[in-house]
Amino acid sequence: MLDLSGKVAVVTGAGSGIGRGISLAFAAAGADVLVSDVILARAQETAGQVQALGRKAFAVQADVRDRAAVAAMAEAASAQLGRLDICVANAGIARGGGVLTMTEDDWDTQIDVNLKGVFLTVQACAREMVKHNRGGRIIGISSLAAERPSAGVFAYCASKAGVRMMVRCWALELAPFGITVNSIGPGIIDTPLGAGLIGEADQRVMTERAVPAGRVGYPKDIGNLACWLASDEAEYVTGTYNLIDGGLADASGFGLAGATDPATMIREARAKMGGPALLAMIDQTTAAGMQGFTEARKARGLQ
Repeated sequence: MLDLSGKVAVVTGAGSGIGRGISLAFAAAGADVLVSDVILARAQETAGQVQALGRKAFAVQADVRDRAAVAAMAEAASAQLGRLDICVANAGIARGGGVLTMTEDDWDTQIDVNLKGVFLTVQACAREMVKHNRGGRIIGISSLAAERPSAGVFAYCASKAGVRMMVRCWALELAPFGITVNSIGPGIIDTPLGAGLIGEADQRVMTERAVPAGRVGYPKDIGNLACWLASDEAEYVTGTYNLIDGGLADASGFGLAGATDPATMIREARAKMGGPALLAMIDQTTAAGMQGFTEARKARGLQ
């Protein structure tokens, strides 16, 4: 077990999923954790679990798009827990939609959270680290989507690729201050965000068969990697993109057995109807597709 005793971490989006998994992994390794989430009740629940592991925790509500809220969050780590050594910019969202159908509002929201939110989080925490002159560890949560394109989620792919590149730039800027900056690229992880992709019953079986490791990932898998990047053992590691996907990126093609290729469906429809009719059909079915995603989440008791 890596030892993070005496360290204090800030984790955004820590009320569920990967953020919660990282928070608990840090606590198990001996760190105290400032738990941040846009919904305070979720942050408090995670903080309680950190405390159950024998570590200190402090829960804050912060929208990562709000500079003042994020700055207050970083300062609270020092004020409430004594210092700030580790920052994990994890908060993120996914909005589906292809180039023909995505709304401007969905684009703006996704870019604001996934890019601007990461920037503001890292800026605030890095400034706090520099102020106290103890060095530090910064981790941005990117995605397999940063290097593997997928139809219908171009904005998510673009935002996560942006995180990957920002981290590389920040690694150069912050190295003289003794601060390392790295990113993690999760594959398919069993979280509220991944529920629609993983599915239930037979769909879940097919999804897991598509992963060379034979299963989807879990938040604790990401937490274990984050612990190493946050540890003293990783002091010479900076500017890296760390893919953790069970081998999915190197698979011969990610597809669900028995599933119909969307591109094939479009080609068949195109052969039977004109362009205007095809475009109208795409517009009409976009809402239905999002409804299917919503129903898959509800089936797992997720909101």
